[in-house]
Amino acid sequence: MSSVYFLLPGKIFSVFIGVYFFKYLSRPYKLVLLLIAIALFCESYGYYISKYNHAHNAWLFNIYIIVEVWLLGISATYLINSTKIKNIFLLLLATNSLIWIGIILQYSIYVFANVSMVVGCCFITVIYVIVLYTNSLFSDKAALKQPVFWLSVSTILYFACDIPYMGLHNYMIQYMPSVSKKLGNINTILDIIRYPLVAISFILLGLKKGALKAA
Repeated sequence: MSSVYFLLPGKIFSVFIGVYFFKYLSRPYKLVLLLIAIALFCESYGYYISKYNHAHNAWLFNIYIIVEVWLLGISATYLINSTKIKNIFLLLLATNSLIWIGIILQYSIYVFANVSMVVGCCFITVIYVIVLYTNSLFSDKAALKQPVFWLSVSTILYFACDIPYMGLHNYMIQYMPSVSKKLGNINTILDIIRYPLVAISFILLGLKKGALKAA
């Protein structure tokens, strides 16, 4: 069975929850919801063109990885009050974009830019560790009741753990395809975990703002 059947349910669930609580979501969470909707489209369309058109879909995911980093990065700037840290985030995003452009120009849009993916994973991990540290870890409120905690943990867990696999992705596909297929399960498991955790952040934010509005 294709991994796409395991990757879609979590995204669909998160989009459903996000749409349900949409009016209560603040701007950073709306951007994350947009990202999940884009991820759902890319995963579905990427599977379609690969399965039924027998065409390479690397170009689609090359576009997605830069969109993902920017949407998550901009979302993080809304979760930070320090202008200095915001500027650092934007610098990291700009640097990642330059690296992405360089990789694409060197190898073409049709070769998966795994080096750019790894750099993006590193940057997003650092950004959300800062967000988690600043907003949640030393807050007076219980961490598990904070939307930002679940958003940050889901993001850090996915991107930090994905770095080793993505770093060797192209090499393993070319020289060790059987090993690559097995290690690809790591990415699938991380994906399955990631989106329901984001959905929890939507639920907590929706319940919190809904209760305040009702009061």
